[in-house]
Amino acid sequence: MIRHLIAASVLALLAACGGSGGSGNETAATSFITPGADVPETAERGEDGVPRDDYGRPYDYAFLGREIPAFDGTMVAGPLFSTQELENQWTLIIVWGLHCHDSRADADLISELWTEVKDREDLALLTIHTPASAERADEAYGKYNAIEDFFEEKGFNFPTLVDEDASIRETLKIAWTPSYLLIAPDLTVQGFRSNLSDAEADNPVEGLLADIKAVQSDWEPLADEDKPAEY
Repeated sequence: MIRHLIAASVLALLAACGGSGGSGNETAATSFITPGADVPETAERGEDGVPRDDYGRPYDYAFLGREIPAFDGTMVAGPLFSTQELENQWTLIIVWGLHCHDSRADADLISELWTEVKDREDLALLTIHTPASAERADEAYGKYNAIEDFFEEKGFNFPTLVDEDASIRETLKIAWTPSYLLIAPDLTVQGFRSNLSDAEADNPVEGLLADIKAVQSDWEPLADEDKPAEY
């Protein structure tokens, strides 16, 4: 009984962020996942039902292949943001948090991604900074007082929406940080991955951009009659 309680507590922590070491699972969830992808039989499922590898990384995302829910908020730089700004373009959304070891490990790669795409017309980038949960909102920035302090220390400036109370996290059903969501022009989620720093590619940023390009090349919007009932 105690062992099960400990395992459940560890899984809950992993769901909020990530662990501190790599996975020994040969089928680890370290790749770019598209709608309809198979979940390995080795996947573990906790109380939230999310299939995960033995490090806790998800093999699936709740809205993969479906329209992303509407959300809004305030950017670090001050402007307001709403989901309408995602329409009619491809957008890579990255959900991360300074409280999270895995997010901090990906920060340099996120900054590199921003450098690669900021002048492109075929792909926009938005990051969402979120706490692990509403109950842990006061831990959102780790050792920093604010995101701006982290950006100043690291020299980063990628566009970031601030989720102060984890309400956006809950709306988007984020089960792991960092999460990378590829949003199509019709607002459907056409790709998902977790930790970019765990990617098998020699150059994770180039690898992710290649994965995105492949999805863009093959994508066709669903007709209304083909959309699932959840739309």
